[in-house]
Amino acid sequence: MESKSENDVNAQIQQHAETIASLVGNPLFNPSLSASGCTGRGGETSDKIFTVQGVYNVNPPRKDQHLASLGKVKAEWKAKGYTITDDRTVGPDDGVVAAKTPDGYDLDIERALPDGFVILIHSPCYERP
Repeated sequence: MESKSENDVNAQIQQHAETIASLVGNPLFNPSLSASGCTGRGGETSDKIFTVQGVYNVNPPRKDQHLASLGKVKAEWKAKGYTITDDRTVGPDDGVVAAKTPDGYDLDIERALPDGFVILIHSPCYERP
C-alpha cells in the first residue's frame, strides 16, 4: 500500500476540486475534508490506513446550465483518461457525472438543491508514513 501523508492527500483532493470548479466556471465554497479508516485492497486494516473524503459546493456559471457544465467536466475527464463510472440525466437540467482517476480517486459532481453543484471526492486508501 502506498504511503502518503494526510496533508498530501488533502492537497490532491483540493486540486481535483479546483479543476472541476474551473470547468464549471465558479469558485468552490463550503469545503469539507475528513479522514476516516479504510480497508486496503488486500483486506488490510490499521490505525495507519486511511481515506479522505472531500465535499464542496460550486454554483453553475448561468441559470439552466447544469447539463452543459456536467458535459464540460465529463469531456475533460475522458480527455485525461479517467474511467466514467456514472453519467445520468435525472431531470430537465439535472444530472450526475462520476469518474475514477488512474491513481484511484473517485470524483463525482451532481446537482445540489436548490441550485448549483455538489462535488464529492474520495481518495484511495493510503498508509500514514
